[in-house]
Formats: sequence, structure tokens, C-alpha cells
Amino acid sequence: MQIKKGPYGYYALEKFDDPDSLCTYAEEVIAGNSSDFYLKPSTEYLGRGIMCSFEFSGFMQITDPEFSVFSPGRKNTPNKKELKNLSLRRKSAGDLFYTFVKLLDNLVSPSCIVLDPDMIFTDSEGITIKLCCLPQKITPDRLCLSSIDALKLEKLLNCDFFKNVISDDEKNALVYSVRENNEDMFLKIAGIIRGTDEDSVPFMKSQNTGEKRKTINLPHSINALSKTEKDLIIACLSAVLALLLLLNKMALPCFLFFFLSAVILSVSILNQKKREEFIRKEESQKKSKQRSSILFSDDPVPEYDSAQTHKETNDEPIRQYKPLTSGMLTLISDSKGVRSKYSIYLDETCIGSDCFLSDIVIDDPEIAPLHAVIKQKEGTFYLMPSKGTGKTHIEDSPVDNGKSYEIKSGQKITFGEIEFRFSC
Repeated sequence: MQIKKGPYGYYALEKFDDPDSLCTYAEEVIAGNSSDFYLKPSTEYLGRGIMCSFEFSGFMQITDPEFSVFSPGRKNTPNKKELKNLSLRRKSAGDLFYTFVKLLDNLVSPSCIVLDPDMIFTDSEGITIKLCCLPQKITPDRLCLSSIDALKLEKLLNCDFFKNVISDDEKNALVYSVRENNEDMFLKIAGIIRGTDEDSVPFMKSQNTGEKRKTINLPHSINALSKTEKDLIIACLSAVLALLLLLNKMALPCFLFFFLSAVILSVSILNQKKREEFIRKEESQKKSKQRSSILFSDDPVPEYDSAQTHKETNDEPIRQYKPLTSGMLTLISDSKGVRSKYSIYLDETCIGSDCFLSDIVIDDPEIAPLHAVIKQKEGTFYLMPSKGTGKTHIEDSPVDNGKSYEIKSGQKITFGEIEFRFSC
């Protein structure tokens, strides 16, 4: 990318030789992002190519010596104002990393983010962070966290702007989670940095929160135990025998049984970690495939078969995936300026006229800024009109604002005066 000064401000520029490489959907997502970390892209056709520009007037590059904690003449001990700014910068950085995964939830690859420190901008206090995100078309395999260039991310985190803001352990963990495509770990570290750990990983919360703890029934047969449980039982029995032999002053058999117990326990722990890592990688890959199935395929995809992944063949393991549960709003009334179809693939899809509050933006005077929310849980969809003045109907029947209603495929849903047919 290049930086140029125009008649009305400063711009970061990137030219695409092929206009078809521009993704208008990604451009809309980036331009309408509610996180406000990404500069709005502006595109202009130049001959056979296309120029993508990002205005950053009023901001500075994070590589400016002003933000270096090692600048000549800077005091060794920061004052109260500097400490406050560093604290705010840390929270802003955590929020920024959180949006990397949120881009994935909006089916935009984080590989589009420009991680060059010279192309990342901030205000004079070094608190606000602004990045460029190129709205380029991507292939299905790039719709995952590991599509981020780990080396570029590591270089970014090691620049002076983040000194005394993010610890070395946190930097290493972020880079490691990118290389391993571990979204849970990445969000966990981002939550620690931003200071809201639990809020940063909502899908890691227990689904049984507020429910009574279920009673766990012990297996009635030794065959019902897992291999790990059996190994732990054997290790405990060996330890008990070692203790009995020690009490009887039988040193050699005691040592042998104790050694056996330690070996079994160590092997069991290692095998358990390997199984957990295998499951995590499979789940991460499954999640990436599910996202890709929405963006890149309209054909039905067979259900995910985990048993196939354990078959050892000369070829790569067979992996089949079931697409994420998604719905569709199809326009059935004659309304200008409203798209004919809207996809619903998030757990919560906000509908309204405000582009900062809504995922589906409908520019109509009868539509409230946040008109309604469609939630999906375990394949079931629910419509919840917001507590406002906007009118919502299901099959021509008015519904109460603030209440939740289950909606079925084929039902007509009316927001204001605009009618849609819901399908899933």
C-alpha cells in the first residue's frame, strides 16, 4: 500500500489490477462495521483496474516516534496521564483483536486486514486504533483465523506502540493461536487484554447457566468407562499397593508399583491432551468449513461424520460437514431500495434502519433504528420486536414489542409496511 496526500486529506491506497477481485459484500461489511476499528474503503475504477483508498486524516501512524516508549528524552517512569493512556490503549488493542474473529462471523476473512505497522493509524494520544481492511474476494480455505499471516502479526505486536501494553506471553499466545487456528484461545487472550474475559468468549460459557446441576450417574460396568478412566483406576490401585508394600517394608516391590503408577498416570495425561488437541482442531476446521458452506456453496452438504476422520487410509481423511443453520428473508412486497433477499446466519441478527445497530439495514421511515432481532437456537428461530414504536406482524397478526415469538419456514413477516417471506 501507499500513502498519499490528496486535496482533502491523507489516504492509504491499494490498486487492484483485476476489478473482479473486489468483493462488494466485504466492502459493505467493512464500511458498516460497528466496531469502528476499520477505515471505510472507497473504491474508484481506473481504466482496467480499481483503486481502493482509505482516508486517515487527523490520525498518525503507530510507527511515529511519538509512541515509542524508548524515545530519546522520555522518562523511565511514565506519569499518571501516560499510564492511563497505556491502559486505554491496552483495552483498545484487546477490542481490536476481538474484531478479527467477529469478521469471520460476518464471513469476511481476517487475511484482508493490512497488518503493516506503517499502515495502522492512531490519534495523538495513541488510544484509538484504525486499520485498513481490503475488500478482496477470498477462497473458502481463507475463511479461518489461521489465514492471518502469523509473522506479520508477530512483527506488529513487537513494534514500540505495543510495548508496556501487551506482555510477551500474551503476544506469543496470540501468534500461537493464529498458527493453530484456535479461535477460542485467541478470543480468550483478547478478553484478558481488554479486561472483559468472560464477555469476550460468549460461546465458551456453559449453556446450562442458571439451570440446576445435572446428576451424574456412575457407570454400572467397567466396560462403560473410558480408557482414561481405566488408566486412572489402574494408577490408583498401583499407588495403593505401593503404599501397602511400603508399610510392610518391601522396598523393591513398592518401588516397582510406584513407578508403574507414575508411568500409567503420565501416559494417560499425555493421551488425554492429544485427544483434546485433536478434537479442538477438528472443531476449528469444522467451523471454518461451515462458514465457507454459507458463502461459497448453495448445495446441501452431507452431515459431518467424525468417525471417518479416524480411518487410516493412504488418502487424506474423509471429512463431511453440515452447513450452519441459516434462514432467509425474501421480499414479497413492492418496496424500492430494499434488497430481494437477506441471509440470516448469526445467532442474533438485528434488523433496523440504523447501519450501526443493525446487521440487516432497511432504509424506510416505518422501520425503527433497531426494529427487531431474529435469534436462532438449536435450529429454531425466534423473532423479538424491539421495545419501540416500530410495528411488526407475523402472518398479518400484530405482535407485542419486547416479546419473543417462534417463527416457522414459510411464514410472512412484516416490518413496518415491508413484507418478507421467512424460510429456513
